[in-house]
Amino acid sequence: MFELPIYYFFIASICSTIIVSIYFFIQKKNIIKNYRQENSIELKNISGTIITDKGFLSWGMELGTFDLLINDNSIFLFLKSFGFIPGRITNLFFSNSNRKNTKRAVLLREYKIDRKSVKLVYYPDHLMNRSRQIILKNLSEEQLSILEKTLEGKSRRFY
Repeated sequence: MFELPIYYFFIASICSTIIVSIYFFIQKKNIIKNYRQENSIELKNISGTIITDKGFLSWGMELGTFDLLINDNSIFLFLKSFGFIPGRITNLFFSNSNRKNTKRAVLLREYKIDRKSVKLVYYPDHLMNRSRQIILKNLSEEQLSILEKTLEGKSRRFY
């Protein structure tokens, strides 16, 4: 008798994961089709971490890989959890004056470029003055130079 609800819960969780991943896969294709500019750059399979400040002595960490679509005024980050399940889509834009080709964008506040990684910091509206950091790790020299050229002078750099 008690085994039956657990079985249904397991089936429901698998079905919901499949439905959510299909939804985000379709969203990614639509965003690339509708918001891609002629000089956009795509970077694929970049490992990274999302660190969310949730309050006093409370934070969350999420591992995954990212696909990036870099436009003149924004960066679309497509998170893939466990390396292959499509997840959240984040659009970081560089200036409030230019919101062309953005979708539910959040202002990129700070960035830091190291030898092999890039840290992007933004403040989502739903977190009430709490930050979220996206750390893109193990980048090649070419990927670092693309991101540095894109971000240079468009947001506040911290060291």
